[in-house]
Amino acid sequence: MATVSGITATPLRLTLANPLATSKRTYGSLDIIIVRADSKCGATGWGEARECTHITGETLVGMCDAIKSHLGPAVIDLEPGDLAHAHRRMNAAMINNTAAKSAIDMALHDLAGLLAGLPVSRLLGGGPRGPIETSKAVSVGKTRAMVDQARDFVAAGFRTLKLKTGLDEKQELSAITAIRDTVGPHINLKLDANQGWSLPQATRFLSAVEHLDIQMVEQPLAAWDLAGHAELRRRTPIPVMLDESVHGPRDARRAIETGAADLINIKLIKTGGLAPARDLTSICEAAGIACQIGTLDTGIGSAAAAHCVHACPVIRFAEINGPTRLARDLATGLQVTDGHVILSEGPGLGIQIDKQAIEEISP
Repeated sequence: MATVSGITATPLRLTLANPLATSKRTYGSLDIIIVRADSKCGATGWGEARECTHITGETLVGMCDAIKSHLGPAVIDLEPGDLAHAHRRMNAAMINNTAAKSAIDMALHDLAGLLAGLPVSRLLGGGPRGPIETSKAVSVGKTRAMVDQARDFVAAGFRTLKLKTGLDEKQELSAITAIRDTVGPHINLKLDANQGWSLPQATRFLSAVEHLDIQMVEQPLAAWDLAGHAELRRRTPIPVMLDESVHGPRDARRAIETGAADLINIKLIKTGGLAPARDLTSICEAAGIACQIGTLDTGIGSAAAAHCVHACPVIRFAEINGPTRLARDLATGLQVTDGHVILSEGPGLGIQIDKQAIEEISP
């Protein structure tokens, strides 16, 4: 029987090719953990999770300790495909810690797929669906810088741009108008305030850009303010997507019952992995709420997100472009080309790990 024999976590700092600025912070690098799941038959699965303290509250050191002392031991001797049992054990060992759990979940899915000779999308109940269109985020900043980024991304093949907002209303209105004038009417534009607005600010801002054909606005208000989001939906025709407000299935149910969302953005570090993300999509599908999946990951986490898209038709939008932002990726097998994610149809996540890159970056 091919059971899990070991779980190890390695902390890494990855340099971005160019900084990414949001209303919360500017990223020049990413702190991540790489998780390795070994089996008694010699096969190895891989997962990853990003430190994102303002979303999950977990630090790099904390994730490594949680995996070493609690979550890793919880899944030892399980069959890697027994994900329901793995999550029950991890949840009994530690509450929350969803990013750390996600990294293990991802590695177990990869390992289970390798052992079964199936891509992860098949394990999730779906199958390969071909290239996935992905958007790419334009950093908040001065008008000229935002326009230049937008032009470069469109030239690289991206047909949907996400414009970061939430810092300077006048500046951002100018930038969004200039970007629409520059890229023309056939490029999709969506906004992401990262909780940067109050309800009056959001109402005023969205009214001012309504004529620019905005596809959606992501997390305009504070994560806790579901009532505010529901009211904003009544005030604007622009669809509202929740991100930080929704971590798992229970959050999705509350958001739907409150009428706070037109769409929900899934991140695996919020849900705790692919298995809980699948549960979340089922709730959204039953309620008629479309989803997006978002990552800022290496080829490992990006492949996991792509497999989730292949398995869940309710995920109609994707933002899977982490490898294009990194100075150096850690895996091959996934490509982001001409604004589309192309995923290997090989078993597991369909990736090959660059072990030399990991060794060179490891502390």
